[in-house]
Amino acid sequence: MASRAETRSAGRHRPGPAGRHRAPRTSPLAPLASGRGRTVLLTAALGGALATGVAGGTAAAAADKQPAPAGLVTASPAPEPDAAALVPTGPWKPPAAGTASAAPLKLKKHVVATVKKPVAAAWVNPNPSGRVTSCYGERWGRLHAGVDIAGPDGSPILSAGDGVVVRAGAAQGYGNAVLIDHGNGYLTHYGHMSAVHVREGQRVEAGEQIGDEGSTGHSTGPHLHFEVHQGYYKNPIEPTAWLLERGVSVPGC
Repeated sequence: MASRAETRSAGRHRPGPAGRHRAPRTSPLAPLASGRGRTVLLTAALGGALATGVAGGTAAAAADKQPAPAGLVTASPAPEPDAAALVPTGPWKPPAAGTASAAPLKLKKHVVATVKKPVAAAWVNPNPSGRVTSCYGERWGRLHAGVDIAGPDGSPILSAGDGVVVRAGAAQGYGNAVLIDHGNGYLTHYGHMSAVHVREGQRVEAGEQIGDEGSTGHSTGPHLHFEVHQGYYKNPIEPTAWLLERGVSVPGC
């Protein structure tokens, strides 16, 4: 027992102040006390370096996908254009023909686009109390440029849509007639009326009365002669198909 006690007192765990036999928990050099400790330290260091490298690579890859922290400028942004530089300083030149901003070609007299008000969403039959008696097409060796709609004498004649009156009054073979520009590329013409209730330059709405049915001019009886012109006056197209495209049916043609 004495030898065992001597061995215990003579070993590395010698008596001393409490806690002296323990290595400090925060010291990374404690394993150097023995060869085994050095092996453990080397292994731990290599493992830590490897883990640090993997973690660092993962963090770097993640950083590439994340926005730069506030206050960190990663690249110089493109400078904002100077507002003054956007204002042309030279004389204005018209756009080349064929471009989207080129001015429309000027057509003949009474071209459309005199109406700045939006085109009417609704269209109406210009003589709703009448019926078709003659259609658009060749008649008596010449073009009948409109459709004849006959009703009771004096029936109200209505504007087919919103627009501006560009002609009103006597018009040779048409008798008392009215020409309306609808501002959408089309004009409508109303002939043979007994009376006209609008004047040139007046704005009218769809369904507004513009005159009375009659038989003035070259006419064989009371009726409305109704025409549609595309682009400019004296360029007639078939009027009942035009009305039908706008939701107005005038049977008979």
